[in-house]
Amino acid sequence: MRKTVLASLALLVLSGCASTWQSEMTFKVTEFYVHEAGGGTEQRVRLEPVGDLPEDAGQEDLKGVSILETDMPGNVGLNDGVVCTARHDSGTTTLSGCKRA
Repeated sequence: MRKTVLASLALLVLSGCASTWQSEMTFKVTEFYVHEAGGGTEQRVRLEPVGDLPEDAGQEDLKGVSILETDMPGNVGLNDGVVCTARHDSGTTTLSGCKRA
């Protein structure tokens, strides 16, 4: 009986860590910065979620989320709002299809 309970708890923990979700979300532009990657640099934009998070999302899923500056709509500045499709899978959140809010 004890082994069954422990196995059930382990499965609950693992399923919580492996949540997958996708949602259209509103973000605020908080920073433009240069990121060093693979021996080169890339211009990135850090975003902060605005409003309620999707049902399965945790704050840690969106902490420090960023996107390439070239993937942002034109004329977006600091503190501007953007709407992006956020997808979380296997512990990683990616953003796509961003447009000015």
